Amino acid sequence: MPSSAVSRAAAARLLARRTAVAGAALAAVASQLLATPIADARGSGSGSSNPRPRAETIAENPLPFTTRFQGDFHGSVTRISNSLMTCDETKPPLDPEQPPCEDARKGLGSMPINNKYEMKYVNIDPGSIGPLGDPIYSASSADLGLIDGSKVKYARLYWGGTRGIGETVLPENQIDEVYLKVPGEKQYRDIANDQPSIGYITTDVESSYQASADITDLVRNAGNGTYTVADMDSVVKPHSWGGWTIVVAYENDCKPMRHIHLWDGFQVELPDSPTRQIKLTGLQTPQSGQLHGKLGWVVYDGDLKWTGDTLSVKSTNGPETLFSDINHPPNDAFNSTIEELTPEDQFARNPYNRNNFGYDSNRWDISPYLRNGDTDLTATFNTQKDGYDIGVFYAYVNLDGSTDA
Repeated sequence: MPSSAVSRAAAARLLARRTAVAGAALAAVASQLLATPIADARGSGSGSSNPRPRAETIAENPLPFTTRFQGDFHGSVTRISNSLMTCDETKPPLDPEQPPCEDARKGLGSMPINNKYEMKYVNIDPGSIGPLGDPIYSASSADLGLIDGSKVKYARLYWGGTRGIGETVLPENQIDEVYLKVPGEKQYRDIANDQPSIGYITTDVESSYQASADITDLVRNAGNGTYTVADMDSVVKPHSWGGWTIVVAYENDCKPMRHIHLWDGFQVELPDSPTRQIKLTGLQTPQSGQLHGKLGWVVYDGDLKWTGDTLSVKSTNGPETLFSDINHPPNDAFNSTIEELTPEDQFARNPYNRNNFGYDSNRWDISPYLRNGDTDLTATFNTQKDGYDIGVFYAYVNLDGSTDA
């Protein structure tokens, strides 16, 4: 691209970001004037647990789930994540039955969800300046800690948020990039969406999106340490949500021989809609021997303690199985959590909140439900009250008959 074009593109993004900062300030003022909370197409305003009728879709760009990366090698696939939206602790809940914001972040309360609080950006780096000369207004971090001897094969950054509430919908040139600071560097880099299009849905009530970019070389060169993602844009109103995940596939001779797979897309499951099935093709399990594997995902706008959303998974030859673990009841599959049950893959993040107000990044041990000779997984999503967006799946399956994690 000619330098003049790059300058124009940078100027356009800078203008969009400055507009976002001004818009956030206006939203903060406007929220003080609103006497009632905003209700949304996927849930309710304060004081109600009944969803509104499904909103009318104005525009959408659903993306089919396709393979982003796959390989067979000694190694694994993991992720680091954090949210970029949280409740505003300076303002009371919109639902007087819910606890103060600080307690809601801990997951306390009967239904401490994002449309029952005034929301704001997370920002662990106030006062810093981005690579385009604009202020850092949203930032959070997480630490990557691959075991010694690991070689990064592929890494991808995903980010998504609330593109719009009501008539306020952010333009695409405001959501198509974020800033990233890698270990060992003091300045952020501008990371632009590199896929052909951004997944999104816009209704007359709410809009959401996911974008992503290949950052393999950056992660390969920077290695372990703290990764900070900044200036992701989301509308700042009650019900807003947003966050980021870096998925990393890596080679390491200490790990079993595995099939590693990463799929991504953008699909929406709305309340009162038919179940949605996503087929994840290209999976491999060994033809004989013991089976061991895990499946991870990124899902947007799931709500803590708002039951009714489920995920079930069926391999080619295995039983359909409802997802649950110690962090997820079977009727609350997507509950605004970022947790890792495998000690080796646990990671620090700043800030750490139990309740991430609409951002899920989790993983499930699917070993008991795999069968020899499987070639795919079918994930079935359903919701009765709590709509959500599905953005990423990643998996590993041991090919050598071992059960090592």
